[in-house]
Amino acid sequence: MKKFEYKCVFIWGLGERTTRIMNGYGQQGWDFVCAYWCWHYFKRQIEN
Repeated sequence: MKKFEYKCVFIWGLGERTTRIMNGYGQQGWDFVCAYWCWHYFKRQIEN
């Protein structure tokens, strides 16, 4: 069974700033799940 860790991040900004921050999380292995207003939810698989 796969296990995941989750992160909720408040990203305040428009356009390039938000893109830069989200790309940074992607490079760290985080997968974008969803966004609600300025809250962005990410997950990544935990290695067993």
